[in-house]
Amino acid sequence: MARHPCLLAALGLSIAAVSATAQTDWPNRSIHIISPYPPGGTNDLLARVIATEITSSGQTALVENKTGAGGIIGTTAIARAPADGYVIGLIISAHAVHPGLYAKLPYDSENDFTAISLLCRVPNLLSVHPSLPAKDLREFLALVRANPGKYSFASPGTGTASHLSGELLKLRANVDIQHVPYRGGGPAIQDLTGGQILMAFGNISTALPFIRSGRLRPIAVTSATRSPALPDIPAMVEQVPNYESTDWYGMVGPKGIPNKIVAKIQAEVHRILNDPARKAKYLDELGMEFIASSPEEFEAFLKEELRRWPPLVRQLGVKAE
Repeated sequence: MARHPCLLAALGLSIAAVSATAQTDWPNRSIHIISPYPPGGTNDLLARVIATEITSSGQTALVENKTGAGGIIGTTAIARAPADGYVIGLIISAHAVHPGLYAKLPYDSENDFTAISLLCRVPNLLSVHPSLPAKDLREFLALVRANPGKYSFASPGTGTASHLSGELLKLRANVDIQHVPYRGGGPAIQDLTGGQILMAFGNISTALPFIRSGRLRPIAVTSATRSPALPDIPAMVEQVPNYESTDWYGMVGPKGIPNKIVAKIQAEVHRILNDPARKAKYLDELGMEFIASSPEEFEAFLKEELRRWPPLVRQLGVKAE
């Protein structure tokens, strides 16, 4: 009987050694990156850039678009995954908005995730179909003010930063435009370029290829300053005082991923996003400001966003649909 504690202690040491080895050896099998939004948007683009480049570790990385409920379905899948670093995923600004939209979520937005890195910031952009009779921001504001309730704007979904950009315009500019939510930036852009809807707020990187091909007309960016990707297009604040709304993208995993694995994932993200050529290319061509923060910086950022956005959502009167 006296030998049992010794055996248990030895077993515990063996398990600890195996666990330490597993952390050191990460990754030794395929990594799954969950994108809670459909293909075609910035979230999906970032996930695929990271998945392609992280394979330098010797393992494959697969992107799974797990969509629905404004990103909640995919985010739930991240929260419920094993905390071993093999299932990670992306969240966007809407993550901090959802607690203000819903009385109850299937996860705790602050406490059910391991923060890995704030990946980038991207200004949103108001763009319109070329058939809309407004060539610039001044003409656009005059048009919608003269036609209250006539026009609708698309967004990638209720509660997204793009949606809030539209709601903030309604509040700050005193205009009456209706919101039409889509299931991601890709589907919204598809209908906008097809003329099924005439205006949309979405992040700049999704719209830029269509702007350059002449299929969309840019009106204004939602950041505090103009974007290097569209230096001739004004910031909304140039005509609408006290206006600013910027999208962000981050990487998280389920709560409890060991610190050593988190550090390895973040190091890979930092290497991928801070490549000088890649940074210049994506900033100039897609308006994406790569950040690749530390886990600690991203955790502090998330807490601040979760304190700031829910009260503003209630002030704007945004409701879940």
